[in-house]
Amino acid sequence: MIRQRAFDDFWRAYRHAFWRRLSAWITGKDHQLLPYEEVRAELPFTGQRDLGAQTIPIDKIIGSVGRYRDFDRAFLPLQATNSQRWINISVARYEDVELPAIDVYKIGDVYFVKDGNHRVSVARRRGQLSIDAKVIELEVPIHLDADIQLADIRELGSYAEFLQQTNLANLRPDVDFELSLSNEYGRLLDHIEKHKYYLGLEQQQDIEQETAVLSWVDNVYLPLVEEIKAHNLVEKFPNRTPTDLYLLVSEYQWLRKESTIDEDKVIEKADELTSIYSRREVRQLIRKLKRADWIDRTILEQEEAHFFEYTNLKSLRPKANIRLTLPGKYEKLLQHISEHRWYLGEKREGEVAYDEAVTSWYDKVYLPIVDVIKKNHFLARFPNRTESDLYLWTIDHREDMKEAIDKIPELT
Repeated sequence: MIRQRAFDDFWRAYRHAFWRRLSAWITGKDHQLLPYEEVRAELPFTGQRDLGAQTIPIDKIIGSVGRYRDFDRAFLPLQATNSQRWINISVARYEDVELPAIDVYKIGDVYFVKDGNHRVSVARRRGQLSIDAKVIELEVPIHLDADIQLADIRELGSYAEFLQQTNLANLRPDVDFELSLSNEYGRLLDHIEKHKYYLGLEQQQDIEQETAVLSWVDNVYLPLVEEIKAHNLVEKFPNRTPTDLYLLVSEYQWLRKESTIDEDKVIEKADELTSIYSRREVRQLIRKLKRADWIDRTILEQEEAHFFEYTNLKSLRPKANIRLTLPGKYEKLLQHISEHRWYLGEKREGEVAYDEAVTSWYDKVYLPIVDVIKKNHFLARFPNRTESDLYLWTIDHREDMKEAIDKIPELT
């Protein structure tokens, strides 16, 4: 009698699996049990540990080490050749025979059966919510849940590698850096490396990788993402993650700095972005950003902070008031200082300390030109610009301003 019931249970489960496969074929929904080895190959692992005997939720068992073709995602049997083993376990359950714990691997919040697939199948078919298991946990830097598919894991593999390389899963576990395009994490790593390089220049020392990563997150990534969220770009581009938009806005900022005179160049240079994202999407974003004054403000705040930190001018000349209104121009000031340092070195026939070059440029080049601008009331003709803007304009148009410039001594 018991065996007949177990026999009937198997064939009902087998037929149920058939209809689920048919439904999956019609709807395109994947009911595949996940193959452990493929998942293992896609994700970087930081270690493993034996968690011992535990009671685990059955609905979080989503894969198998070697039997992923014998059962579907609900652990319904797909192979009639396995019927006798399934029926024998079912009979044992009807007779209240205690079965040994299954062996599983835990990855994230889900489990993969190493031994005991038929026990899981019978238990799940009987409505059992949990099962005894001996658990070995494989540590990964990302979270996996019970709804995840193999294609998702392939996408997450790149994200996991990024988190492992940067250690951000431990350094900033509450921050989501996920991209919608898995092959773009290299660009995030480039941003971190460039930030590390500039930190080294500013501090004139080698920067530890962890210090650079944290500085990038706290001083570059998060402030820009907060601006992106505050201006509703996430809602306007629902198919993109905040990190996608961080990359896009960062690229736009670079283009904006390179195109402060002719903004049509922004569109021309956007071809690089359209090779990654759709042209329509990029153009839509650029149109919105061109109308967003916060972009220029953010760029200028970052550039100004970098300029004063790099030059130490606030300490060298506390009353220094250098303020630019166009993105990309602080870099020109740094070039002027470098050229002035070279000029002083040639004149002295020796090395000139950077601090000395900064103060000499400020006292003997910048301030004299600003004095001419003030005396001639040039700023009145450009009400939306600053003295620093006109200083740069004067240098760029020195031939047009030759009469005024000739009055300035020791101009390099």
